[in-house]
Amino acid sequence: MDNFKRRKRIGNIGLTLGIAIFLLFIFGTNLLHFNYKMNADIASEVVLAELIWKSGQIVPESWYVSSEARIISTPNLASLFYGLTDNMTLAFGLGCCFMTIFIVVSILFFCRKAGLNKTETALFAFLGLAFFTNINILELLYLFAGYYAIHVIALFFTLGLYAQSIKNKRISWLGTAISLVWALCLGMQGMRGILVLYGPLFGTEVVRNIYHIYCKRSNYKSDWIISVWTCALLAISFIGTRFPFSVGQNISRNIRKGIYKLFSAVIPDMYSAAGFKYTNILGKICLVIFLLITLFLLIDVVLRMFRKREVEVVEWSFLVMCFSIIVPAIMVAFTTVESTERYYFLLFYAMAFAVVLMWRKIGNRWKALVGILITIFSLINIQNIYLPILKQEEPPETELYAVGEYLADNNYLRAYSTFDNANTITVLMNGKIRVSSVASVDKMDVCKWLSSKSWYVPNVPFKERTAYIIPEVMMDEFERFLEEHGKEVKFDTKIGSYLIYISDYNFSQLGE
Repeated sequence: MDNFKRRKRIGNIGLTLGIAIFLLFIFGTNLLHFNYKMNADIASEVVLAELIWKSGQIVPESWYVSSEARIISTPNLASLFYGLTDNMTLAFGLGCCFMTIFIVVSILFFCRKAGLNKTETALFAFLGLAFFTNINILELLYLFAGYYAIHVIALFFTLGLYAQSIKNKRISWLGTAISLVWALCLGMQGMRGILVLYGPLFGTEVVRNIYHIYCKRSNYKSDWIISVWTCALLAISFIGTRFPFSVGQNISRNIRKGIYKLFSAVIPDMYSAAGFKYTNILGKICLVIFLLITLFLLIDVVLRMFRKREVEVVEWSFLVMCFSIIVPAIMVAFTTVESTERYYFLLFYAMAFAVVLMWRKIGNRWKALVGILITIFSLINIQNIYLPILKQEEPPETELYAVGEYLADNNYLRAYSTFDNANTITVLMNGKIRVSSVASVDKMDVCKWLSSKSWYVPNVPFKERTAYIIPEVMMDEFERFLEEHGKEVKFDTKIGSYLIYISDYNFSQLGE
């Protein structure tokens, strides 16, 4: 018994140390190498954080939103750090770090409410950080942008309440109130909360009620309250999507070609999301094993339902995670929504929790083997993802960085370019210059996507020293602009594949 306790204590220390190591990698990446993978989408989040602080508005009136509004998100948190630091990249890096901490705390909250012991809790928290082989998925949660971090926090907070309510046969009214407000806010942001949380949770609750009827078990009063609560979460989140500033999703059915799309687009994107393309052969073997464990446990739970056997509280939570992958997959396959690997980011948490559930069922020898696999997989992910980042210069010496340096050195503090380049240069220069995006370089009209009305004439002076950064491949289009303004706009220099034109006038157009 003493040896068992000693091994358990050593295992807990090892898992805690592993959590700390991965947190250090995540923090180091966000704070010291924030520009490693800078692109237009990430840069737009950073620029928005600055605008939120300067405008004093949660959703700035001047901002053109994209596929989701930002109500409670990483930019909103990062804006507070911008107010403290006056540094765009540091503020957003801090925002990502704190979102990571909140995700870990939400996982710990869920594990505690679901009744997991200390080892299982530490294991899930560790796997929730270490299991990611795909850096594009890491962008959604921990690194650089944290697009869906708030959804993961909401997921585990809500799952914690769900598991506690089923286990204790009573509901927390304070937690319920908080979850309903949260559902409304996520609904205001867009459909993501419904797809990955409230829809799958409601579906799981429907299955649980059908299971009780099938087993001829009488429901407790708390079961009915839980069902009403999950239904209310879904309804309120949907109501949130109907607010004037909310962002909806225009979709239509794709029933006839749904099966074809499932196999030609959805499953390949799920394969990509899992990270098979981003890891070596040993990592692929580990991934296959973890996916098989997940599939085995899912089938096991379903078969036990059919056999009228007991389903544990934690297994209902596991079903929610699985449905959070299945629901978006079906939604994408049978509608016109374009498939992308980002929709299946919860696959990693489902795999991680499946390993935890398997850990509860197997003996010490098998646990040792699983522990070896987890260690190998984690080391591979460190080698493939974090070490290359930490070796990279900050900021990377790219053409866009060189363009930004040239503009700053020559005192061109306002410039215009295409969406792919504009906000990116602004962030690479940490806000020293403002490059705004235009819809077309022949008209210099405002790009109504992740941009602010306040950056275009007439909201900025017409007579102002201005630069125009034109990708070489778009020069034919820009020639039409020069036909009208050639006397006032002059070629200055070329840096890589970008041509820089200058003028004493700002020819951007806000339009209607």
